[in-house]
Amino acid sequence: MQSIYLVGFMGSGKSNVAVALHQKLNKQLLDTDQMIVDTYGLTIPEIFQQKGEEIFREYETSVLKQTPIKEAIIATGGGIIEKAENREWLKENGKVIFLKTSWEEINRRLVDDQSRPIWNNQDRDKQQLLVERTPKYLEVADLIVETDGKDVHSIIEEIADKLG
Repeated sequence: MQSIYLVGFMGSGKSNVAVALHQKLNKQLLDTDQMIVDTYGLTIPEIFQQKGEEIFREYETSVLKQTPIKEAIIATGGGIIEKAENREWLKENGKVIFLKTSWEEINRRLVDDQSRPIWNNQDRDKQQLLVERTPKYLEVADLIVETDGKDVHSIIEEIADKLG
């Protein structure tokens, strides 16, 4: 089995869906954000604050290329598709599932979330960022799953059905 990469905007449920898929399929579970924390010894907010988003994106590319291309479920960061290099790598090395989530649903899910540097940056237009990233998610997607109003169980059953 090719590895499964979950992509989507922050708040789309990538980490939760990855855990559930891992349990259902009994495959290795990885999260690129956690890999960055483990590799570089700083939290995501600390990396953004101390080194900036550009360095974070370099770290993200580095850990992405360390993920196994077989037998794993990998949750990626919401911005992993920002770099063309990453989009190309994803398309060539795994099955990519885009968890498509509306702005309204994302806003509802993240309203009290203080752990996300981009979400908590009042100078960033997050809705515009979603609009800009969506074509990049679509570019890499082998499978698109709408997540609005669905629980994790429904999402993984839909994925399992579509994967065959």
